[in-house]
Amino acid sequence: MVTKRSLAVVVLFVIFSAVALAQDANQAAPELTPAQKSNLIKVFARSANMDGIVINYVLLNNKTIDVLFPSDAKYAMRARANAATTFFVQGIPSKNLTQFEPKFEIEQNGKSFKGENVNIRNLQAGAVEKGSKIEGLIQLSQKIDITRPFKIKCPTGVIEFKLSQEAIKLLEN
Repeated sequence: MVTKRSLAVVVLFVIFSAVALAQDANQAAPELTPAQKSNLIKVFARSANMDGIVINYVLLNNKTIDVLFPSDAKYAMRARANAATTFFVQGIPSKNLTQFEPKFEIEQNGKSFKGENVNIRNLQAGAVEKGSKIEGLIQLSQKIDITRPFKIKCPTGVIEFKLSQEAIKLLEN
């Protein structure tokens, strides 16, 4: 049998829960300034000139995704990056490329992990004109230990990725 008192307790509990959730939602992280966004990306990015293309690699995580992707794509990108190590790749060729071969491999502790390309713009085999934007994702089939150094290899070069203590701390928050 439901009494007025037990009903009142349930109603108050629901109201307090709703207020607490509303307060948590209002305490979301403050919007970053453009300088803070730029610094955040720098901490998780590396660049290399590989056969006439300066390629930028950004290690995707919840913080970098918030900066790089609009809200409608943000949650799908977070799911992708939380499931497996993923990089956002961007570059602009300084010369015409007759045969661009975007094959990437990540190497860590003597193990190799083949990267799967997700084409956004020109991150596929074929010709790419000078000045054209190249964008896409490199996704591994699993997570690697990003707190340890690793290398990104492609047919035209290698870049070493070692996160700073600052970057590792940012991932923990």
